[in-house]
Amino acid sequence: MPRIARIELPGSLFHIMAHSIESKNLFVDDQDRNEFLSRFAKGLTNTGFQCYAWALMDNHYHLLIRSSELPLSKLMRSLNGGYAKYYNKKHKRHGYLFQDRFKSVLCQEQDYAKQLIRYIHLNPLRAGKVNSLDQLKTFAWCGHGFVLGVENANGEKFQNREDSLGRFGANESDAIEGYLQYLAKGCLDGDTEKFGKLSEIDATEIGSSFKGRLAVIGDNEFIKAVMEKYKENLSRKHRKADYPLVLETISNKVCKEFGIAKDELLRRGRKNKRSDARTAFCYQSHRVELIPLAAIAKYLHTTIPPIAAHVIRYHIISKQILTLQ
Repeated sequence: MPRIARIELPGSLFHIMAHSIESKNLFVDDQDRNEFLSRFAKGLTNTGFQCYAWALMDNHYHLLIRSSELPLSKLMRSLNGGYAKYYNKKHKRHGYLFQDRFKSVLCQEQDYAKQLIRYIHLNPLRAGKVNSLDQLKTFAWCGHGFVLGVENANGEKFQNREDSLGRFGANESDAIEGYLQYLAKGCLDGDTEKFGKLSEIDATEIGSSFKGRLAVIGDNEFIKAVMEKYKENLSRKHRKADYPLVLETISNKVCKEFGIAKDELLRRGRKNKRSDARTAFCYQSHRVELIPLAAIAKYLHTTIPPIAAHVIRYHIISKQILTLQ
């Protein structure tokens, strides 16, 4: 069966997870962990993504990141792929390192992001890597210590401490206190394995992601809006990264059909051949190739309203221009 397309919303929060194949150790030693974090830091810089929480466990990892305008794969393909090549070479092994592709859960802002920061940073405590919140401060392989400002804690090169703390208080001291209180509140249950646990619904969403299903954490209104946007994106014929090439191909066809140069197509005009060409171009791009109006407007160096007007105008002059499909 084909894989389900990911939910991709630029500038959104995502809880990213990846497990090793057959639950083998993903990190054998600290050199492996440092190598992974180094690649992660470089990937964040290259993509403009932000990291708010992270934890490296024996056979898996957790990341809470905010994406940029780029898809998640721009970060994750090089991170997991590059690390797997390093790992196999160092440990003299062959084959896949990760269990299927990485998992992602789209997360709403507000309290849901706070819950995931707590959930991710308490992973070592739930797994028995440390025995208390006090010991967690000096655990090197999660973002908790860096959030608290522990000296030499991992995270300085890639973790957005300011934005993470900003969710818990107005200034640094109040935010740290609020953050620690929030973590402690999640540890009131005597069962260590339940520390920082998510709601049953949110936990189900994370579980769904590991089964290859779409996963979203948030209120009903947020989830509804996300799914509507997802359905809209599925209806598109081209990836966002391919829009410029598709638009260039359409413009070449239109210019040839109307006998004009490309620079004429890019210039505005009214009730003339150039205007008719722009109308045909906008219609072909939006209604036939399903490219968003914003992308077409960017290509023509204009705004969305005139592009929409050209699309509407198409049927008026359709008998006078040749179909380009």
